[in-house]
Amino acid sequence: MMSARTTAAALALIILAAAAPASALRCSGKVIDRGMPQAEVLESCGEPTWVDERQEERFSRNCRDPYFWTYPDDDGRYEEHYYIYRGKRYTGCKKIVIIEEWFYNFGTSRLTQTLIFENSRLVHIRQGGYGY
Repeated sequence: MMSARTTAAALALIILAAAAPASALRCSGKVIDRGMPQAEVLESCGEPTWVDERQEERFSRNCRDPYFWTYPDDDGRYEEHYYIYRGKRYTGCKKIVIIEEWFYNFGTSRLTQTLIFENSRLVHIRQGGYGY
């Protein structure tokens, strides 16, 4: 039979495990998770060890797709383009996405983290091995 103290300790561990998602990171006591802006991550985690930046062109067949974040121009029209996929021509919208990867090395006692941002929003956290 478990004592009240053991039960309370087990319950506290369960609550702490549920508080931060598996894909989240902690910096300065704050949970860093997807959707956060770069400025907020920088404030909590500090400068990354290194940063890699690139651009990607993305196409969507539905120019009004909210996930695609395409907005009409001043005339209310969407800028449409065509692209070829598997030999067929499609019409859609093109968007430039700025992708930044921030690598954090927190030392030998913690795992390295790579934070991936798209247009200044955190979209993915990739955990590596122990730091150096």
